[in-house]
Amino acid sequence: MHTKVRDTYVSVAAPFAAAPVKEKITIITRDNIRTLKPHSEESIKRQQQLVPKPRRVRQPYNEQLPVNTSNKAKPKILNLAEFEKVRSISTFLSKEELEKRNTEINNAKFNAVEEARLRKEKMEEHDHKRSANAKLNELEQEAKQKANYLLAKAKMQLEEQEDDIKHLNELMLYAKCVAIRDVQVEEKKMIMQERKEEEARLDAMMEGKRVAELKKLEDREKCRIEELRKGASKIRTQIEERREAALLEQERRDQETKQILQTIANMNEQDKKDKQAKIEKSKLLMQEVAKANQESTERKRLNKVKEEEIDKKVLKYILDKESREIENDRLLAVKKAEREKELARLRAAQEKISDKQTQQDLLRAKRAFESYEREWRKKEKESIEKEIRLSKELKEERLKQQHSRENAVAFEAHKLKLEFFENIEKQKKVEEKIKEEERIKAEKNKIYAKEVKAQIAEKEANKRKEREEFFMEGIRLAKERKEKLLKIEQTKQRKIQELKSLGVPQKYCSEIEKKSHDKERLTVTMTQKKDKVNAK
Repeated sequence: MHTKVRDTYVSVAAPFAAAPVKEKITIITRDNIRTLKPHSEESIKRQQQLVPKPRRVRQPYNEQLPVNTSNKAKPKILNLAEFEKVRSISTFLSKEELEKRNTEINNAKFNAVEEARLRKEKMEEHDHKRSANAKLNELEQEAKQKANYLLAKAKMQLEEQEDDIKHLNELMLYAKCVAIRDVQVEEKKMIMQERKEEEARLDAMMEGKRVAELKKLEDREKCRIEELRKGASKIRTQIEERREAALLEQERRDQETKQILQTIANMNEQDKKDKQAKIEKSKLLMQEVAKANQESTERKRLNKVKEEEIDKKVLKYILDKESREIENDRLLAVKKAEREKELARLRAAQEKISDKQTQQDLLRAKRAFESYEREWRKKEKESIEKEIRLSKELKEERLKQQHSRENAVAFEAHKLKLEFFENIEKQKKVEEKIKEEERIKAEKNKIYAKEVKAQIAEKEANKRKEREEFFMEGIRLAKERKEKLLKIEQTKQRKIQELKSLGVPQKYCSEIEKKSHDKERLTVTMTQKKDKVNAK
């Protein structure tokens, strides 16, 4: 955004046509707002007073044109001569034609002056003769006074046309112009000083704002870094607390594991004791069974011994009886053969029945013992199978508990490991974020420093450019002044040559040339003094 209120300038060449001056001039740019005070009315009036009034240049009688002095434009009817004059003036002329025309005009002016002088002399001579011969009446006296007034006025105008008077007027005009220039230079210096003070004030204000903003940014950055540090400290505290809680939880779980292991050990010890008791009981039972078996075997042996003894006794009895019978009935063998056969048969049958009963008793005892043994073995087998099954189930349950504990410990360790790595990743991210923010801040500071340096360099370049422009302006003005002096010198030489060509005496030409050179030296001296003052 760049808005500027149009400035009002006061023209030295046209002071009476100056536009109304505003009280203030506001310049709004992208960086700041400036308010400048233009020239006051008093300074304008002072400049107007210093500017000389425009001096009318006497023209030949036949070349004077009516001048419209009113401010408003009015229609004008020109006659043929005026129209031809305006048309001839507006016609483009070459350099030779222009010089020829100027020569003709100068000749015409010189001739007109000469004619006026001759006419004046004739009129004075005539008036002198008339005044000498006759007394003038009131009308003639009034006409004479009017003629004298006109004559004095013409003399004054002719004096104004003299080179010395012109030079004096030019010196006076130059002095007034120099005074106006001094006033303008002073006002320009004052404006430049006010502008510099305003720029210094605005620069100081902008620098103060920049320093305040930098301080705010630094305070904000410090607060943010402090918050980040507090957050990081809090995160580390939480990590430590979680680590301590995890250690406490691990300790508690270790205690529970130890307690469970102790319980399992106690259970195992109790199982061992129960198993030992069962083994002892089994041993006692086996001993009892062995004792019972031994007793049964002993009883069987005794029964067998008894049966053998009975059998031996029976056999001995039978043998004795047979021997007796043989001996008794040996003689009666034939008669008693059938009876003996019958008796043998009956004895055989009786022996058979006795053996069968004994075998049945033995078989029943054997079957009872085998049934008892089978029942005991079955119970023992069932007890052993039950113990094996319980031991297997207990072992499986222990394995399950162990696997569960191992899985729980592994899961907890994995969880703690994940939490630990997550905390490490979070800490790394926080540190990376802090580093990234510090890097961004450093880059911003570098960019800002570069911008500030660029602004400083731009200001320095602008100042150097202004100084160079100022020096170049001085050089240009000096060059223009030299060119102007050269043109003035050429014009003076041309006019002197014109005067010489018109027949002006050499001494006047030399005097005019001398005065022109004196004027030139004076002008150069005053200009150099002003340039030195402006340079200072």
